[in-house]
Amino acid sequence: MMKRLAVFCVSMLLIFIAGCNSEHLKVDLLTPKTFTPGQVSPIKMKVTDNKGNPIKGAKISVKFKMQGMNMKPGNDSMVANETGDGLYTGNANLQMEGDYTATIKVDQNGKKFEQEKRFSIIRK
Repeated sequence: MMKRLAVFCVSMLLIFIAGCNSEHLKVDLLTPKTFTPGQVSPIKMKVTDNKGNPIKGAKISVKFKMQGMNMKPGNDSMVANETGDGLYTGNANLQMEGDYTATIKVDQNGKKFEQEKRFSIIRK
């Protein structure tokens, strides 16, 4: 009897944890492959829920970190604006070619979500 109760409790806990994960969002980062020094680079993101539905009306900010380097303040972040159907666009001031990590923060109606994406970019 105790074993059945323990199995039931563990099963319910796993279902609860799976339910909590259902609120996570997915962010697809679309970056250019090249950049021109001194010019901004358009960065696009598609934000969807766990069912693939576009997320609308979110506030999105992105902080960039070049692996192994410190970026100048002001060049290390951007705000993305909604362009429709779960798409968000902003302009990044990337100064050097290399490997970057983008920390993307999404605020949707007070629910906060953060995800890191890595990308590489080379000079034109």
